[in-house]
Amino acid sequence: LLLIVEHGHEYHSLLAGMARLDVHVGDVVVAGQTIGSIAGSETMPARLYLELRHNGRPVNPLPWLAAREDKVRG
Repeated sequence: LLLIVEHGHEYHSLLAGMARLDVHVGDVVVAGQTIGSIAGSETMPARLYLELRHNGRPVNPLPWLAAREDKVRG
């Protein structure tokens, strides 16, 4: 399963490795909302692939993931 989230200003995030998606094409999502789940087992840990793109090109997501006071924590 692949989820693509449009953030505006030509930014998109791609998330893969989900076992279930709880959102559909055209849904609006907000910070802190559950969008799906990942699953793992004793032999295969859960993994989530995250890619951030700007104008269709991959960019470093670390500045977006940096800790901020206004960031939602799960």
